[in-house]
Amino acid sequence: MLLAKGVVTADELRVMSERLEMSNADMKGAVLVARAWVDAEFRKRLLSNAADAAAELGIVTSNPNAPTVLTVVPNTPTTHNLVVCTLCSCYPSALLGFSPAWYKSREYR
Repeated sequence: MLLAKGVVTADELRVMSERLEMSNADMKGAVLVARAWVDAEFRKRLLSNAADAAAELGIVTSNPNAPTVLTVVPNTPTTHNLVVCTLCSCYPSALLGFSPAWYKSREYR
């Protein structure tokens, strides 16, 4: 795919990005949330220690780029939690997969 001089074309870069994005398309974060919706005991463990509960599903929540701790908080009738990520080095790609291109756009930021 790479040219002899190490130059990558825009099309080659797009194809590789798409392959990388699809390689992590198992939606681990969605699986974690869905399990908490249907399993009250798992939800309690998730709220108590998110990393350990995630590990039960084979989900690694540590980030090799920065020290991060997965924290899970519940929504309540009066509080709805929303996380907005700035896509720094602590972005949990192992849990969330690659961020979509629009998320990095100047218009979104």
